[in-house]
Amino acid sequence: MSKIFNRALKLCGEERKVGTYYIKVISYDVDGMVTKAFGADKPKDGDAGFAVGCLFIDTTGGSNATFYVNEGTTTSSCDFNITGGGEAGADGETGQTGATGETGETGQTGPTGPTGPTGPTGADSEVTGPTGLTGATGPTGPTGAQGSIGPVGADSEVTGPTGLTGATGPTGPTGETGETGETGPTGPTGPTGPTGLTGETGETGQTGVTGPTGPTGPTGATYGTEGATLSFAGATATETATITTGSTIIGQYVSDITGNPAVSHCKLSITDNQLTGVLTSAPGAGDAVELRVILHTA
Repeated sequence: MSKIFNRALKLCGEERKVGTYYIKVISYDVDGMVTKAFGADKPKDGDAGFAVGCLFIDTTGGSNATFYVNEGTTTSSCDFNITGGGEAGADGETGQTGATGETGETGQTGPTGPTGPTGPTGADSEVTGPTGLTGATGPTGPTGAQGSIGPVGADSEVTGPTGLTGATGPTGPTGETGETGETGPTGPTGPTGPTGLTGETGETGQTGVTGPTGPTGPTGATYGTEGATLSFAGATATETATITTGSTIIGQYVSDITGNPAVSHCKLSITDNQLTGVLTSAPGAGDAVELRVILHTA
């Protein structure tokens, strides 16, 4: 009698590179194809060396991503999917959800019991009996033959045939038309009555007098201006410019500054057609100031 060993079987597996990854092979079939294995990397779809139906345990798969079965081929196209038919996505893609099991058949419905027969209608029943058939209408009798008319007697009510109408006699000749009588002369036209007098035309009213036109106001004088520039630099404190004779000064402003000239006031004067500007102090070495003068021309 063989001895029974009541111990658990410990299978460590053979570490081999099958296809892309190293895995622990537990068993092979007679053709050397892996039938059961486990490892940290699920075989890559398309690898060879796995039997159809090979079971692979992913030791790092986690919940609902641990048991896989090869639904591909053994030569060069393995296809490991989650047990139950769901397909695991390659290279990080999420696998497809496994197929739902078939729904059990629904039991047959029991037959419906027969309906009891309706009792006969009694003499006092409220159910109205069938209406009797209406009798068929009899056929119409044949029409009698038309009788012949008897001879016309003296007292017969039958009127005899109408006699022929006599021929119309010839029309007599048309009498001659009498001569037309002469037209009498037209009477003279009476005289035309006199035309009535035309009434007098009323007088036309007087036209109002137009007032005199007011005098035109005097035209204002033309206002002309001109400008002159006085440039002071270094030790120069007096500058002149030519202007229109009779012009008067109406304004001045500093138009340009070079360096850091000394603060100064400018005195302006006009003699004939010459404008003169005198500073209270010269700008200084390397410094300059430009003064723009606006004048009203005569």
